[in-house]
Amino acid sequence: MSADPFQVQFHPKLGVVIYDPVAQMGLAKEQMRLFKVGSMTATTFMRAIVSKDLAQCPDAQTAEYVEAVDSYRTARGGRRKPYCEHCRRHFGSVDFAVCKDCSAIRCTCGTCSCSSSARRRKAA
Repeated sequence: MSADPFQVQFHPKLGVVIYDPVAQMGLAKEQMRLFKVGSMTATTFMRAIVSKDLAQCPDAQTAEYVEAVDSYRTARGGRRKPYCEHCRRHFGSVDFAVCKDCSAIRCTCGTCSCSSSARRRKAA
């Protein structure tokens, strides 16, 4: 997984997390967005509080969550557009989840690849 542009790390309270430089877009310097592998959601944290406890993920836990990390990798690489087709928010600037059905990014508005073609916004 070292060839990935993101880092799989471990936090004592959050568990296995992914730090992705692309997901840090639009955040203040004192904030950081981490993708929590256990819940398959990204959340924004205060950098000073969370980063001091981040460590390299043990191999045993990396192996346990390999499917979830692959889902994140698929969602990250599968974005045809860098924004939600429904609400137009940029995926790099919001907390998000990965859909368990289609392995695509699910925006905070609830839209993912499962429903985006049916709910597509019309041009003004």
